[in-house]
Amino acid sequence: MAENAKKSKWERTSVTNLLRNRESGNYYARVKVNGKQKWRALKTKVFTVAKLKLIDVQKALRTQGRLAKGRNFEGAEDETKVAFYISAYSARLDEDSEIKDATRSRSKDSIKTLVKTWPELPGSDVRHVTEADCRQWSKKTLREGTGFIAPNVKTVRKGMSASNYNKCLTALWSSFDIAVENGIVPTNVSRVLPRKPTGTKELHLPSVAEFNQILKLMATAGSRWSIDAADLASLMAYTGGRLRETTKLTWSHLNADQTLITLPGTKTKASVNRPVPVFKKLRSLLDKIRKRRGPEAKTAHIAGVGSCLNALKSGCRKVGVKPLTHHDLRHFFATRCIESGVDIPTVSKWLGHADGGALAMRTYGHLRQEHSLQQAKKVAF
Repeated sequence: MAENAKKSKWERTSVTNLLRNRESGNYYARVKVNGKQKWRALKTKVFTVAKLKLIDVQKALRTQGRLAKGRNFEGAEDETKVAFYISAYSARLDEDSEIKDATRSRSKDSIKTLVKTWPELPGSDVRHVTEADCRQWSKKTLREGTGFIAPNVKTVRKGMSASNYNKCLTALWSSFDIAVENGIVPTNVSRVLPRKPTGTKELHLPSVAEFNQILKLMATAGSRWSIDAADLASLMAYTGGRLRETTKLTWSHLNADQTLITLPGTKTKASVNRPVPVFKKLRSLLDKIRKRRGPEAKTAHIAGVGSCLNALKSGCRKVGVKPLTHHDLRHFFATRCIESGVDIPTVSKWLGHADGGALAMRTYGHLRQEHSLQQAKKVAF
């Protein structure tokens, strides 16, 4: 009976998390954070004012909740310590639903690397960290790295690679950005550090003959999934799709006259579907799959497996070429298109790049050595 009386003291409103005390007429916020209810007095009897105050209260309580979940460093309870903001950045990574698990994991590893290369950072007063401190860390890290040496390694790499350094720099920037957001510091001193250019990796791709031999070896390897693995490798090489895009393809992604296949954008939530022409090789592959599997619903997936990496690497070793990854099949597609005379902006569009061809130009501006030498024969003076 007493419990019912206590419940009747509170009046629900049309706004979630906003309640009114029947006795005083004042409004209160009731917000669930990390599994616990938090109550805050909004100190007003006016409904419209309470609604506005509720927004700020909810934001503050949930921010505190995120920080509480991410406090993994000593001193993370103190808002003046850098550890507080490193933990806040870590918590934001946990709550960001738009990034992939692999990206989240790499970002978390970068936080650990940042702290390992700058052990005094978490305990430092965020207001006293200077641009000179940041430059000193940058110079030392690029020169010495983390000091880790893998067991049985043949060559010891000195310093830190540009790509790993840039990941650590992102963690540093992001942590100090949160300090700026909270009004603890006026500017982000770490932004004085620029990203390091990573350069373009040289592509080591098989010739067409070698690739066809790899596919043949994959299909005849004797495993239950050998043919499906070869089909997936072919599908990626003939469409330029990323692994997740290619494995999501269904027969419904083919247009009516089967001249275009639409790859579903999966890289980010902002990714859009993109049509790719059904080239002769791709058409033959699709016909072969249909003939082997018989009639299927339009919603059936074209690829019969979700990965072909092990089979692909095994085939490469048998042919004697550098092992390929799933993403290398995308490079193979782009390279073959460019070598066949397709302009880079068009190839960029087929690949789903949104930069008009800038990335494709950096990556594929130089073709395989064999093709370059062939083209050089056409030059006359």
